[in-house]
Amino acid sequence: MAAALALAGMLVSASGCRGAKGDPSPWRTLEPGLEMAVWSSRSGQPDAAGDLRILRVDPQRWRLRVISTETAGSREGLSLEQWCGEFGLVAAINAGMYQEDGLTHVGYCQVDGCVLNPAVNHYRSALALDPLRPQDPPLRIFDLDETALDSVAATYRTVVQNLRLIKRSGEARWRAGTETWTEAALGEDAQGRALLMHCSRPLSMHDFNTLILGLPLDVVCAQHLEGNLPAQLWVDHSRLGPGGPTWDPARILPVVLGVSPRDSLSR
Repeated sequence: MAAALALAGMLVSASGCRGAKGDPSPWRTLEPGLEMAVWSSRSGQPDAAGDLRILRVDPQRWRLRVISTETAGSREGLSLEQWCGEFGLVAAINAGMYQEDGLTHVGYCQVDGCVLNPAVNHYRSALALDPLRPQDPPLRIFDLDETALDSVAATYRTVVQNLRLIKRSGEARWRAGTETWTEAALGEDAQGRALLMHCSRPLSMHDFNTLILGLPLDVVCAQHLEGNLPAQLWVDHSRLGPGGPTWDPARILPVVLGVSPRDSLSR
C-alpha cells in the first residue's frame, strides 16, 4: 500500500507542466508519448490517492501489442509483472475477458495475423493494431455496427473483439444499473492515443462512462477489458519504479495488451 501511495503521489506532482488555466497538469510525462495520471472517481479531480489510473500512449511513438500464451509459445499464463519483464513491456493491461478454460478469449481474436479464436459474438467493439496499409492509423477502436469485423480483420494484423463502453464519437452505451465492479478499460482519444484505464472503486459501467467522459481526456470511444479481481494495470518504468496498485498482482492472465518502444525509436 505504501508503494502504491508513493506511486500515486509521483504521478500528480507534475514537473511544472500547467494547463490552459494555469492549473497543474494531472499528466506526468514518463517519456515522449507516454504519460500517466491519477484521479479520484468521487470528485473527478486529480488526487494523489486516487482510484482511477490512466496511462496515455501515443501509438506513433510506442507499440501497443497483444501477447497471448499461444503466440508466446506457452500454454501457461503469466502475471502482468511477468509479461512486462519477459517481453520488454513498460506497461500491460488485460486484453479482454477469457473463457472458463483460462486461455481462450471470449470474442474474435486475431494476433499478428494468426486467428486464435474465430468465434464472433455479439460484442460491438474491436481493437485493431498493426495496420497492413500505411495510411491507416496504428491503433483504432472500431464500432462493429458501423464497420464489419471482416473488413477490420482484412486490414489489421491484430484484432480483438470486446464489449463496447462508448461508441464513436463519445456516445455512452450502457444504461444506468445497480451492478458494479472494478474496471480495466481501453479508450481512444481525439488524437488517436490509447488510454489504458484502471478504476479500483467498483462502479456501474454507466457511471464509469459518465466519469471518463467528464474528465479532460477527449475520449471518443472505449471498450471494456475486464472487471473485478482479474482487472489490472501494471506500469513498470524507471521514472516510477515497478508496478503499482492492482487487485491481485499474482493473478495469471492468458492474454494481455502491452506497451513497448517502437524499434525505430530510441527511448
